[in-house]
Amino acid sequence: MSVLFQQMTIIGVGLIGGSLARAAREKGLVSRFVGAGRSVQNLEKAISLGVVDRFETDHREAVKGSDIVVVCTPVRSAVDVVRNILPGMESEAILTDVGSVKGPFVRAVESLNLGDVRFVGGHPIAGTEKSGVEASFSALYEDHRTILTPTASTSRQALEKLHALWEGVGAQVDILDPERHDRILADISHLPHLVAYALVNMALEGGAVSYAAGGFRDFTRIASSNPEMWREICLDNREALLASLDAFVRTLAGLRRAVEEEDSEGMNRAFSSAKEGRDGWLRERGWL
Repeated sequence: MSVLFQQMTIIGVGLIGGSLARAAREKGLVSRFVGAGRSVQNLEKAISLGVVDRFETDHREAVKGSDIVVVCTPVRSAVDVVRNILPGMESEAILTDVGSVKGPFVRAVESLNLGDVRFVGGHPIAGTEKSGVEASFSALYEDHRTILTPTASTSRQALEKLHALWEGVGAQVDILDPERHDRILADISHLPHLVAYALVNMALEGGAVSYAAGGFRDFTRIASSNPEMWREICLDNREALLASLDAFVRTLAGLRRAVEEEDSEGMNRAFSSAKEGRDGWLRERGWL
């Protein structure tokens, strides 16, 4: 593949940003990488691992000379980061992010004076329960979706170039409206994290967790995710998440009634539907 960008600045060099840099370097999509963040120790680790070529602790300095800037901080701090770096960004540079809540962030960024900086919201749906640059790896995005959330004011050229970057690192790229993105992610990502946290806490309170085995471990893996990050995600996507929670409570109540009433046929229908649906999804993705 040909080089898409001469220099990429990654603000927040952790699992997501670090993996993007590793993959883009490996595929020859970007020539140079600059890291920025709060922790000098983490940035020095990024240098030693070959994730970035240099780093700056001043975000505005870090974006100078870069034709793409990727903000990989939590959504709430990301708006302040963008506000700070805009005066230092190059003319026609692309600004994007990796946040899992798009509506509030996209609205906030587009309300700023972007000048000729070209903004495209983004969210790679990939990750692990681990965090930090040492957890990053170049294959993270292969066969995973990345969602881009353009609006009426988005540059088509910038969107196409960012689309090519994510496809280049192995992702399947989808285009969604920011609000639709948030509704979907509430169902498939944000709600499952709440369920995993709740289940682990229930087992801890009841003293049952010491008897747990592989099934409990696999189901609750995401409860090892960063609590601070997920607190912010839940608050940022509050309305969509509440709707998902209500739907889940109704579904769970239906299963409770089936158990209480010894409705074996009802349970079988619910279980079979879930199994067939999940198996079909796995086959579609080549995972079964």
